[in-house]
Parts: sequence; structure tokens; C-alpha cells
Amino acid sequence: MFSNNYFFAFVFALLIAMPLHAQKIEDWNPKAIDTTLYNAFDVSKNTLENNNSIYPLLAKLYKIKHFSKENAVFVHIGDSHIQGDVATSVIRNELQGYFGNAGRGMVFPYQVGKSNAPYDIFSSSSSEWKSSRLARVDTTITCGVSAFGMQSQCPDPEFNFELRAVNGAKDSFDKVQLFLGGAVSELYMEYNDCEAENGCFSSAPDHTILNLKAPTSAFRLAFPTNDNINFYGASLEKRDACGIIYHSIGANGAKYSDYTKTAQFWKHLNKLNADCFIVSLGTNEAQDPNLTAESFINDVKIMVAKLRLASPDACIILSTPPVSYFKKSKPNPSLETITNALIDYCNATNLVYWDLYNLSKGIEGASIWKKKQLLRQDLVHFSKEGYALQGNLFVAAFAKVWNEFLCKNY
Repeated sequence: MFSNNYFFAFVFALLIAMPLHAQKIEDWNPKAIDTTLYNAFDVSKNTLENNNSIYPLLAKLYKIKHFSKENAVFVHIGDSHIQGDVATSVIRNELQGYFGNAGRGMVFPYQVGKSNAPYDIFSSSSSEWKSSRLARVDTTITCGVSAFGMQSQCPDPEFNFELRAVNGAKDSFDKVQLFLGGAVSELYMEYNDCEAENGCFSSAPDHTILNLKAPTSAFRLAFPTNDNINFYGASLEKRDACGIIYHSIGANGAKYSDYTKTAQFWKHLNKLNADCFIVSLGTNEAQDPNLTAESFINDVKIMVAKLRLASPDACIILSTPPVSYFKKSKPNPSLETITNALIDYCNATNLVYWDLYNLSKGIEGASIWKKKQLLRQDLVHFSKEGYALQGNLFVAAFAKVWNEFLCKNY
């Protein structure tokens, strides 16, 4: 059942979404999944459960698809499975292909920060920087909205950032949200060889927006100062485009507790104005054989409460973790503990969940995914094909809810 807030928000959204002569939108038929992989998952379990709270989001997406000039903002939060952006790039591309591309979303100069980067991101710097990610405890460098942070170690720090071509095409942006720290008094962004934006600040900002004169796929960001500068990430957006902005935020080794204890992350997160949070965590918690369901769910509850404070009207989708092995010896039994606890919690609180673990056939599925070489040699991470399959499965589950929504309301 809807809560009163969800019900009234949904009804209002429907009323403003229906013009006098509404056109029927055909069902969304996303990319077909390779039939040779069918025995690696149980298609009957590929559903978004407790999905009533998604309806206000779907109503907004209907407006965007039909006649509105606004954006829907997805924020996908996770661990190393998300940092690599293979599954999430599939989701982003499918959603933006159907509803419109309003921007690449959150990025970080991972190469400058000495960490693995998504395929479409390249960065470099002639300056010295120190970096951290929120799962590390051996540094005093804070982390922000990208789940990373880096601090300059020399005067006049700078770095270069570029979106690489994917399938022969580069994405572009003409609006950049910057998340900063330290004594920032001035910054300078060069792009398209001959264009630039300059920012001068009377007090050091933790967030600023640059509207560019023309679309670009790359920039050089410089800080003319002798002080230490902290950089936490950038959101790349299309200023006049309608559609979806899909932020993918992940860090190697991350757990729910790593996010909840990182104050700077939450200080920044509300600036993204999320319409939907997707949380994909649990793999790293499952590496602790002494983990209890109670301690795990306590961390989940704290995360959910903080997400609701950051964007009170956003829907929240929790994913159970994917199948994997424990120390390469056997399918990890702690994943079942985590999954059952997360499902019970979501059912008790009417939270949306996507059960990737049982969709992937659980304990039995781990050996299937290994045999099909969908798991990497560490038996925790996945091959490109494995991550792509997970992304396509999520899109299929989301499309199913969307098509049901169309059938009922249009």
C-alpha cells in the first residue's frame, strides 16, 4: 500500500502528467539477454519488489518521455562492483537511450588518484596529489560525494580530465558541478582548446557550478594557490537537455558502514537532488564470517535514514549482493544471511528491493557463474560479460515495472 505522502505525490504527478490528448507510449523492450546465459539466473525472480513507492518516479519519467523538459536523477551507490562502472554503464545507457541523456553524472579523476577508472574516463596531472577512498582507514584525507577524495601536495595544482569515446562516440557536457575543499579562492577551467571559465570566491566553497559556453568532452582544472586544495568529484551534465542523469558512485572495499561514517559524503549528497537512490552493497560485509544479520541491518537502517534526509522525496531501491566465493574455496554462505536479512527488512518497511542474489541462483548459482566464466579469477568480481548481464537484468526488471505502470495508467 502507498503511504499517504506517496499516494498524494503520485496522484498529483499523474494529474500534471496527462495532457488533454495523451499519446500512448509503446512498451519499453530493452536489449535482449543472451540466451546462452539463461541457466545462470532465474528470470521469475527478476523483479523489483514492494514497487509502489517507485510510482512517483515513474510519473516523472512519463512526463519526461512525453512532454516535460526536466530531469530525473538516479544515484547508484556501491562498492568495487560499482566503481568499475560496467554494470552501471549498461543501466545508464539503456535508461538514457529510452528517456533521454541529461548527463554522464558523477566522475572522479581516478588515474590521478591512483585507482581503477571506468572505461570512459581518463585523467592525468603534472601536479602531486594524495588520494583516499572511503573504505581506507590509513589516511587523514577526507572523502566526498564520489566516495573518493584527493589533496594537492604542491603549489598551483591542476589536472586534466577527459571522457573517452565509447563505440566510436564521445559524450559531452556543458555544465559542471564541482565538489571542493580547502582554501579555494580561485579556480580556472580550460576546455575546447580556446575557451575558459574562471571562478573567484570571497570564501572557500565546498560546491560550485560552472556553466560552459559550449559543449565539451574534456577540461583542465587549475587552482592558482599555494594552499592545499581538496577535490571530491564533479557531476557532468547537459544544461538544456531533458532526460536522466545517472550518477555511479562506488569505491573498492566499501561497506554500508563506510558510507554512513563519512560526513563529507552526506554533506555533498543532497546537492545532487536525487529522485532515486539505488544501493548495491554487501559483498564486503560478507567477507566477515562472524557477521550477524542484526549488525548488518543496523548499518542498512542508518544508511536508509541518511538517504531520506538527503533527498526526502527520492525512492530507494536496495539490491542484495551478487553471488561470490569465500576465499576462493566455496560459495560464500554469509551472502545468504545478508540477503535474507535485507529482504525481511525491506518487506517490513515497504522498501523496494532487487534480489540479485537469488535471481543469480544463490549458493548453486555461484558455481554456475564460475563455470560460465562470468566470475573473475578472484571469484568475487565479475568479467565484463558478468557485469553486463547484471546491468541488463536490472534494466529488464525496471522496464517490467514501467510497462505495468503504463498499462495501468495510460
